[in-house]
Amino acid sequence: MKNNLLLTVRTVLLSFIFISIFQVVVSQKFTIPVLPDTQESVAFKNEYFLAQMNWLVDKCDSLNAPIVLHVGDLVNFDNHNHWIVASNGMKMLDDAQIPYAVTLGNHDTEAVGENSGSAAPGDVNENLRKTTKFNQYFPVERFPLQKGRYEEGKSDNAYYTFEAGGVKWLVVTLEFCARQGAAEWMSDVLGQFPAHNAIILTHYHLTSTGIIYNGNAGYGDMNVKTIFDNYIKPHKNVLMVLSGHVCSSASRTDMGTQGNKIYQMLQDYQCSDYGGAYIRLLDIDVDQKTINAKMYSPLYDKVLGGSTSYSLAYVKFINESNTDRKDEMEAKIRLYPNPATRYVNIENTGNENPEVKVYNVQGALVKETYDKKIDISSFPVGVYLIHVDGKRMRLVKI
Repeated sequence: MKNNLLLTVRTVLLSFIFISIFQVVVSQKFTIPVLPDTQESVAFKNEYFLAQMNWLVDKCDSLNAPIVLHVGDLVNFDNHNHWIVASNGMKMLDDAQIPYAVTLGNHDTEAVGENSGSAAPGDVNENLRKTTKFNQYFPVERFPLQKGRYEEGKSDNAYYTFEAGGVKWLVVTLEFCARQGAAEWMSDVLGQFPAHNAIILTHYHLTSTGIIYNGNAGYGDMNVKTIFDNYIKPHKNVLMVLSGHVCSSASRTDMGTQGNKIYQMLQDYQCSDYGGAYIRLLDIDVDQKTINAKMYSPLYDKVLGGSTSYSLAYVKFINESNTDRKDEMEAKIRLYPNPATRYVNIENTGNENPEVKVYNVQGALVKETYDKKIDISSFPVGVYLIHVDGKRMRLVKI
């Protein structure tokens, strides 16, 4: 009897340990669904849009999805009917408590007409920044993971944080062919979260041939490639850039300034079959260091083949053990923002008037000060070494 009791206890204990280990392993795997431009389905095939929403709600547990992302052009025309369809569809995610983030496409603004996708009367660049309906139908309160914004009360440019797969994540939404102020804000946000794996969600980035677009679409502000080179590429924590705007799928990988790989993906199927209800599924396994990408349509229960599906191996996810934060804590000194454009602040020095010396990559002293706020606006773009009370740190000027 005693032996049977011991055997039962041992069996239960082993089962508990096995289940606990299994849960930990499973928790490292998750999926981030990415919605391509839904403008055509919202305008003309509502059942396609609703098929996406229904499937996401039905599968949210099995996908272990921490967030749903939308690459912009949620609607097609600047009228209330389209926004009501979009809002009601996304409310299904609200009701299921599935967080999401939406970046603004050009069709989500007053740059297009009320009854057509053609340019609205007036200055197209000014109209591009008029986003009253988006913020009316999608107020800040609809984004539970949203932590901050470029403009108060507007989600046009915003950032979101969450944890998944045992690591920290940051999503930054950046407006279409962004204003310089918005790009600088994004860069500052990226600098605040060095231990987060960052995803940049912006409407226009890659062309259909997989090239980073070298222009501003004729009515935007900054050149897309300039945004990437000066405000995204210098950040070590940027892992992905996701975009839409042009059909259909493309991908590329670039090395960041600090040696990190930046995976960029285009997904937009509006040009055929009203989008076909396709969803980009990013299956992420932090332990195995993989990201598997595929396009799936719940309407047709079909996965597209060819170049639309691919696997990324040896992905270097950021976690607490492989960041520079340990060294920063030992030094108790932090540069913020970094990369920086105009000013850089020194924090946690323990000294009200620290001795600060700035050197260029050639080793020449370019600035000496005892101020915690350093004006670097006149510095050429590049990498600098800053000595603060004898502690050395690297600064990237963009």
